[in-house]
Amino acid sequence: MSGHSPDRGRGPTSSVAILLLCVAVPLVAWLAATQPGLRIDPELGVPIGEPLRSAAIQAALVMDGRVETAWAQAPILAVPLHYGLHGDEPAGMLELRSLHDAERVYFLARWAAPSPGDEPDVWRNLATVHWRLVDPGLVSGESTGSQGLACTVGCHTATASGAGQLVGIRSETIPPGLNEDLAAGGGWAAGEWLLEWSRPRVSASPYDQNLDDLDQRYPFFVKLFLGLPGRPDAVSDVHELSLEP
Repeated sequence: MSGHSPDRGRGPTSSVAILLLCVAVPLVAWLAATQPGLRIDPELGVPIGEPLRSAAIQAALVMDGRVETAWAQAPILAVPLHYGLHGDEPAGMLELRSLHDAERVYFLARWAAPSPGDEPDVWRNLATVHWRLVDPGLVSGESTGSQGLACTVGCHTATASGAGQLVGIRSETIPPGLNEDLAAGGGWAAGEWLLEWSRPRVSASPYDQNLDDLDQRYPFFVKLFLGLPGRPDAVSDVHELSLEP
């Protein structure tokens, strides 16, 4: 099975990437100054888009890749994608929804895509939701006895077969500290990918970010591993998960 690193891209060389970053960060800073209300992520230097509002539900959902009636309660976040984190060439759109109950947070993602082919034995990274831990000092380092190792990124990474079957979705951290399977279902059908997965609001891992604070917004961006020749992967701006009461 291929690796799960969410930062494994197919973009320009590191020197070119650094040059683009030097150009992109001042540009988005200028946009923030000239467009009232535009928020810029201070670490990545990209715009912060609309939040993903997670609606509260009472009954647990089964992660089987089917859109149950409960999902009608979840506001739809239409996520524009572009090639590369600081790119501006449109790369399509992805739909995200979220629900939560007392124990778990549920996610639904869907996006249009051509047929994945017919290679059932070939597994590839399909997509990742790249979370930045809001306070790494609370989830790693001294609190775990790891001698200062501080995970700063947590990812939900989906792997699929070349025949359009979801292999699984894993919760991981960078540097490595967490690596576990999540309840998930879905796959490719009728011209689109549809993925459904969930994770506990309070994690059993000391390296993970708990999602239990209704006053906290949890930043993330989405990446699709498209594998297009000469192009970096499709990435969203930064968005924030907000758990609604």
